[in-house]
Amino acid sequence: MADNTPYLIINPAADNYKLAKKLDKVLKSAKEIFGDFEYKYTEKIGDGIPYAKQAIKDGYKKLVAVGGDGTLNELINAAAKTDIVLGMVPGGSACDTHKTHGIPRNIERAFEIVNEGYYERFPLGYAQGETGRYFVEMMNGAFVGEAAARLGDTYEWAHSEFTYAAVAAYICVFKYKPPKVKITVDNKEVREVNLSAFAVSLTDTVSDFEFIPGHHPRSGNLAVFISKDVKGLKLFRLMLKALNGRHMPNKYSEILYGKHVLIESEEPHTYEIEGEIPSVESKRMECTYIPDAINLIIPKGWRYDLSKKKRNKAKKRVLRGLPPFPE
Repeated sequence: MADNTPYLIINPAADNYKLAKKLDKVLKSAKEIFGDFEYKYTEKIGDGIPYAKQAIKDGYKKLVAVGGDGTLNELINAAAKTDIVLGMVPGGSACDTHKTHGIPRNIERAFEIVNEGYYERFPLGYAQGETGRYFVEMMNGAFVGEAAARLGDTYEWAHSEFTYAAVAAYICVFKYKPPKVKITVDNKEVREVNLSAFAVSLTDTVSDFEFIPGHHPRSGNLAVFISKDVKGLKLFRLMLKALNGRHMPNKYSEILYGKHVLIESEEPHTYEIEGEIPSVESKRMECTYIPDAINLIIPKGWRYDLSKKKRNKAKKRVLRGLPPFPE
């Protein structure tokens, strides 16, 4: 096996099984670009972790997630704190991590970026509740976690910016009652609130919502978005404004920064991490910032701390094979 032979882990169920209809195209594109490669299909949520660990054990140094944020997150949880290099090919519904790191929603171009092989080292967060889980983008809870769980269980077809806001948010928001929660950041910032929306993030985007405008993945901290005492139409409007980062400032929300976050509640809490639901029963969740923990293949020259408009413009250049930003 050549050291640079990529191992693809492909999730046919991504984007409500739309990726399953493109598998011939995926394999054909991979063959044209890589020549030699190996691959395996996942069959259920969680398969990516053991499959990736076995590939690493077999000697593969480059793993490629073909799917959505959940598929990529599974590979991250296998490769965290190692020298393995991860590539990402967007095939899911939201693909937030791909957007953050400038990967166009085009299978052929994404494979070309993987083949170019430029990568950088990024931090991770580690969330410990019922189970432990690494994340490269975000962990969220309160209404956002409930809405994500509802999307996965009942409204799988609604995975997109507009339908998330218009369908899942509308349905969930009028049934959601903010629980009493204690949040502690770095053992000094303490908030006891009726929690409406909540996210711990390494970037500015949380489930395609610009919750933390301008937050850079290498800022050295987790960003903690808290919204309190909001429900019904007020919460619905807040979510809509967050699509483009227009929700801040407001008297119901704040953003804290730190390396360690503790969330405690009297009632079980639902959390979502990058497309998957690792916890529905936790009354205590800890998140820790871990520097320099994962290698991600990205377009060379990609920048962060961008508005959505600037990011989309740069992605169009990457799609055409150009540097993301003019010299």
